[in-house]
Amino acid sequence: MSEKRGSASLPIKKRKLDGSSSSSGSASDVKQGGEAAMEDRSPTEIADILDSLSVSVEKKPRKQYDNDDDDDDDEDYDDDAKFLVYRKSLTRDDVLCRRLVIPLEDAIEFMPEPSKYEGRYKLTELKLMDHKKRMWNMKASFDELISSYLFSENWDKYLNKYKLEPEDVIFLYEDSSDDKRLLIEFHRRKLHNINPKKFLVYKKSLTRDDVFYRRLVIPLEDAVEFLPEPSKYRGRYEFTELKLMDHKKQMWNMRASFYKECCSYLVWENWDKYLNKYELEPEDVILFYEDPIDTHFHIEFQKRKPERNNNPKDATD
Repeated sequence: MSEKRGSASLPIKKRKLDGSSSSSGSASDVKQGGEAAMEDRSPTEIADILDSLSVSVEKKPRKQYDNDDDDDDDEDYDDDAKFLVYRKSLTRDDVLCRRLVIPLEDAIEFMPEPSKYEGRYKLTELKLMDHKKRMWNMKASFDELISSYLFSENWDKYLNKYKLEPEDVIFLYEDSSDDKRLLIEFHRRKLHNINPKKFLVYKKSLTRDDVFYRRLVIPLEDAVEFLPEPSKYRGRYEFTELKLMDHKKQMWNMRASFYKECCSYLVWENWDKYLNKYELEPEDVILFYEDPIDTHFHIEFQKRKPERNNNPKDATD
């Protein structure tokens, strides 16, 4: 464990807790990018190879956050890979004061004992991964007056991202695959608390190249808002799989490859079929949305010309 002045990284204690042990209110196979290695193969062989090498940015469907309080609902991660260490129904202070309070008697199950440096309690740095595999770097400080840890940095952003409210329940798990981070999930108090709105993550007026070369170019600076950082395996950039639902609720499985030369992701597989189905042309606008609940993205379009600018929901009916 590396320590900075006045701070400490989270040393997770390896212990498996019973799922009911919290107190009330507390508690790849990697794909290779590029096409050079496939030049001499038949189309059937290429399709088989791409299928076998595919890596998905999407997750297994997570449980729906409704008003069911059963603690045994299906989770996002394999039960063998995570262990519940803390559960809490959020209080008004947790939400409105923008910091999560965890009593010391519960925190010691997965946090270090409070310690001082030059007369002050050291900060504890935590890495948490949510159900969408987003990483959250938070800091926890110990408050001796209330004998509790206070999670502060980025806690407000997590609340805002998933529109959490008082009485929603949060869960913290140990991750057996990485002892330097925790997993965080939530369960909504009531179904009607779910905000049905989608969040726009990308918008583009299609270029001639997007249409005629049958691949969508997304600059990296925009792609990082909803796609993973490019990573290599054996010297080649990995493929990323995208699952998109259109306005007619048809699912589209596409693939994106990162190209360093243009510092962009290129979305290709099935992009041509999407273009053809809705007869998209240059200067038509496509929009990608993210939903806090869904494990896929949503894709919609707007036609360029007024006479063609139909509501997507009415288009091609």
